[in-house]
Amino acid sequence: MGQQQSTAAPASSSAAEGSGESSGVGIKLFKFQQNAAGGQWELYSANADTNFYDINEDSASKKKDWHLEIGSDIDLPVTDQFSVDAVGQRVTLAADTGAVYALKFPSTAAVQLFEQDYNSRLFENTFGVPFNAKNRDEKLGKDSILPVGGETAESREQWAEDMETDVRPVKEEIRRDRPAGQAGKEVHGVRLGAGDRSYLVRDKQIEVLKNVYGGVQSTGVSFDVTPPKGQQSFTPNKLMLMNRERRMNMLSPSGGQNLYHTDIETGKVVSEWSFKKDGVDAGMIDLANETRGAQLDDRDTFLGIGNKRIARWDMRAPEGVVQELSSPSVMTWDGGHDYKTDVAFNCMATSGDGYVVIGSDDGQIRLYGNKTLTRANTAIPGLGGPITAVDVTYDGKWVLATTKNYLMVVKTTYKDKGGKETNGFKSKMGARAPAPRLLRLKAEDQPLLQGAPLRQGKFTWVTEAGRDERWIVASCGNHTVLWNFG
Repeated sequence: MGQQQSTAAPASSSAAEGSGESSGVGIKLFKFQQNAAGGQWELYSANADTNFYDINEDSASKKKDWHLEIGSDIDLPVTDQFSVDAVGQRVTLAADTGAVYALKFPSTAAVQLFEQDYNSRLFENTFGVPFNAKNRDEKLGKDSILPVGGETAESREQWAEDMETDVRPVKEEIRRDRPAGQAGKEVHGVRLGAGDRSYLVRDKQIEVLKNVYGGVQSTGVSFDVTPPKGQQSFTPNKLMLMNRERRMNMLSPSGGQNLYHTDIETGKVVSEWSFKKDGVDAGMIDLANETRGAQLDDRDTFLGIGNKRIARWDMRAPEGVVQELSSPSVMTWDGGHDYKTDVAFNCMATSGDGYVVIGSDDGQIRLYGNKTLTRANTAIPGLGGPITAVDVTYDGKWVLATTKNYLMVVKTTYKDKGGKETNGFKSKMGARAPAPRLLRLKAEDQPLLQGAPLRQGKFTWVTEAGRDERWIVASCGNHTVLWNFG
């Protein structure tokens, strides 16, 4: 390796380069150096040799564990901590130590070949078998839409069809303020409202945010949740807005056995409920309104999920309207479906038409129609990482799934065999559907965030001016991250 020097990103070259082992000709290696001004990329090597190797190659009993070797002193495990910019001919990689590197390739073809090779090794590290057509079909499904091996030209064309950007009114200004909140305290959850307010959970407080064009900004206002008499204060586990966004349902942090119905204006729990089916406890993991717009209505029914259960609940007690309770009232079971096996459900969301998306600990994303909850019409297999949060746009065209290292955006619309447009909530998405895309933090921001996981990725609401949900907001440690979806 030569001496490091500061430099801008190099211009593209017309030379072609292969994947796997390389001679380093035309491949430049950069390392991100953080400083008081934020940081800059510095040239680490003008000719970087790259090589994939199995760290367990001398063991007959251990499964393969692929690493990427760059030069003689950089060794990186092959994980999902990488991003590809085919147009910019760059691959960015993060090390376990927090260091961030970038490989600049001499051509678009070269970076695409490297991406295919990297993805095939990642597949083997994730599933324990080599990447080939047979194993891909077995692990991901014959009609899987996941882009293992690289995205096709047809998929890129389908994405381009719907990626229309909004025209920003002159009177509005994009604000990228991160909510001030309580410095150093981790964000536990985000709940976006349709009106002028959204809410962010930090420890035992709920911070009030203002909805603005381009995301959210802090109001400097927060409130504590006043628990029922005789109970200690708590950090809400999951939140759900309802009753025209004047009330909020919160799951108890201990197994989701109870639900606290809270008045947002006063911060007080006004009623407490328990989940039971046939007299047996039926704790919930996540909650969702029956439709994306139901939080603007005075509706008493909502959806919930357990590890292997989808349920519809009714807050109207058989004996009458519940107001103040000395002990939890039992929630009324109003339908749903129990799976025989543990499907590891973890999070859920609904569209404006009542389509349901559910994410699982095994990385799967399931899409349900608005007529029944007994069977998913589309199941998108994961790449190993648990799905910790999901969201869907009002029109149901886009699904967002959160993992600790990236957000996955799924375009649900596609054309069936007859050329008619449909979506994955109505029928099974197969090879005709576009491949999902991954959103990652910029490499320059990773040292600042110190390895904190991404959490609670959400689309912003459709505004009164009629603009689509073109912003995505997520939390990361004590920061809020925004992506322009347009």
